[in-house]
Amino acid sequence: MTTATAILTATAPPAGLSEKLKELSIPHSILSLISYDIAVEYSVLPFNVDDKGRLELAMASEMDVDRLQKLQMVLGRCVKPHHLDRAAVLALIDKNYGPQAQKSGEEHGRERRLIYSKSDSTITLVNDIIHEAIRLRASDIHCEPFEREMAVRFRIDGVLHEMGAIPVGRIPETVSRLKIMARMDIAEKRRPQDGRIRIDESGRDVDIRVSTLPTDFGEKVVLRLLDKTAFDYRLDSIGMDPQRLAIFKMAIERPNGIVLLTGPTGSGKTSTLYAAINHIKKPQINISTVEDPIEYNMPGVNQTQVNQVAGVTFANSLRTLLRQDPDVILVGEMRDQETAEIAIRSSLTGHLVLSTLHTNDAASAVTRLVDMGVEPYLVSSSLTVIIAQRLVRKICVNCKCETTVFDDIKKDLGLPRETVLYKGLGCSVCGYTGYRGRTGIFEVLPVSDTIRSLINKTLPASEIRNAAVKEGLVLLRDHALSKLADGITSVEEILREVAVLN
Repeated sequence: MTTATAILTATAPPAGLSEKLKELSIPHSILSLISYDIAVEYSVLPFNVDDKGRLELAMASEMDVDRLQKLQMVLGRCVKPHHLDRAAVLALIDKNYGPQAQKSGEEHGRERRLIYSKSDSTITLVNDIIHEAIRLRASDIHCEPFEREMAVRFRIDGVLHEMGAIPVGRIPETVSRLKIMARMDIAEKRRPQDGRIRIDESGRDVDIRVSTLPTDFGEKVVLRLLDKTAFDYRLDSIGMDPQRLAIFKMAIERPNGIVLLTGPTGSGKTSTLYAAINHIKKPQINISTVEDPIEYNMPGVNQTQVNQVAGVTFANSLRTLLRQDPDVILVGEMRDQETAEIAIRSSLTGHLVLSTLHTNDAASAVTRLVDMGVEPYLVSSSLTVIIAQRLVRKICVNCKCETTVFDDIKKDLGLPRETVLYKGLGCSVCGYTGYRGRTGIFEVLPVSDTIRSLINKTLPASEIRNAAVKEGLVLLRDHALSKLADGITSVEEILREVAVLN
């Protein structure tokens, strides 16, 4: 049984452990094995490495086995946990991490003070939450009402972080303020609503999409922040290696055919398509898009927003676009047979079509289109390249350091024993998370003559994938592991994707 799957059980704490830890000065070499952010998140304090190489932890008694196993995988080493009262563990964390804990409190103290403050006006409260989210590079703000408070969480680099809570008495006025800013109906509380806020943050144009949803304890509000100045439109910056990038560029520089991106929601497909559009954009080309929603406004590109209520669907918009003399068409998503067939026939009549689909890997996109009802011969004759995509967080370069990972885990991941791996300790630059920014991992499948013949035979995705591997296809998992070996991301991030990639 490998370290990754070993069943862990916490031992009873040695007599007087809590009192001993209060007096013990834990070496920095031990504390550095777990960042302050992780220590607080899991309520654990490292205090010793025993003679078997296990990291001894004081941990909150309510931690379950699954969470403990996840922590062990994150650390890449065996642990020996001892149960203590959670409050005692947190107090010991604050005492031992000292300056780092203080820095973290200073970093996050402003938003917590503002969220809990009773003296600040609602306008100030809401404005400062939004400004803090922008400062911390958050993509979303979640305001979630519960019985006693409204929790506020920021999604940073794809992961949600708790930022504090708004007292229950201030929830109605906070929601109303957000609705007013987004030009929503503040009297309507029983139906979901959508709105939009535009602000200028220190010269940065930020577009905020606002969505409300009725829940048991009031309306939940989610704000999607789109910082136009922070978006990188360069194709070379998406994280694709030179060989795969050359294939991608060749496909989007063609005058016709379909370039298809696949992956789950939030995997960066739209950003990659925007980068592709920016790469080929020039005055001699007419580029039109149909999106739901329009994420970023691109100069020189005709962008259309889907509006189901007004009858502006993907299919209807596509038909209209074909009468607008387009050279390149971006279809936000192939959601149904009608949209897919119009897009495919557009590519066969001399247009370059870029679009997305929700599948786990590149080969499955073929079978998904056929399952939609599109004829295999249309699929095979129109597709030029299929790209599957995910996003992983990048280790913060400011606090990056080597980490110890057991050979069994390296073996499970298919890495040589001598591979040096890294993690982020957590610092003020990355908000004590150990990560800053994200990069893409890709599976680029060119549709060759061999692949076309397999599509025409309606063979399953597994056979198409095997044939593509023989032609040089680098699978998503393998590209992810190369990012790990290059020190760009961590074991934790790769393990977060393994269940999807296997």
